[in-house]
Amino acid sequence: MRVALLLLVVAVSGVAPAAAQTLHKVLASPLVEEGSGPDGCAPDVSGLGGPAVWQVRVERLLLDGKGLVETSRQALPNRFPLCIADQPVAKNAKVELPYVAHQGGADRAAGIVIRFAGPFDFTVVEADVLGGNVRVMRVVNGERYQIAEHRATLAGADRAQSLAVTAVDDAFDVLLDGKHLFDARDSRLAMPGRFGIFSRADSATVFGDLFITILD
Repeated sequence: MRVALLLLVVAVSGVAPAAAQTLHKVLASPLVEEGSGPDGCAPDVSGLGGPAVWQVRVERLLLDGKGLVETSRQALPNRFPLCIADQPVAKNAKVELPYVAHQGGADRAAGIVIRFAGPFDFTVVEADVLGGNVRVMRVVNGERYQIAEHRATLAGADRAQSLAVTAVDDAFDVLLDGKHLFDARDSRLAMPGRFGIFSRADSATVFGDLFITILD
């Protein structure tokens, strides 16, 4: 009987799932010079205007002392600069992003891109500093659909903040500075995709690295 119990314990422990690991996706290495291009993501644009221009900048409010900022800052109402990492590709994940929202006349925003299939097909969780809210949006064939929005106290240039989202199938749990802010659901079919960062119009937001925990 004792042997059978021992074998059962070994069998159960052998199939226990491994703990999910968090991938630290470096976007702006502290080892490169200021003004260099991004390390861990490729520039893209959703909407209007010319190419997005992302550069490494010194940012002492972020942990590594440097971050990534979109420098073309074209104040167009339908312009969303993106920088998308090649890997990983997943549907369900928890993603965290530190940022500092320095300036912006038309907009001052910071966002996490998930399930990116292309610049006209992705989901974004966006902190809108001028509007004082955080929203979840889905972009389908270039059309934007707001899933949910919640009022929030968002910082300006004086301190860094952290935006995070846990996305599992149709459910989204949005956090600000590590605290739960709101839940949302989207009934549209979601497919696996890549991850990245999202800016808006003339926002001068400095982005830190992405921290991605795959939940698939």
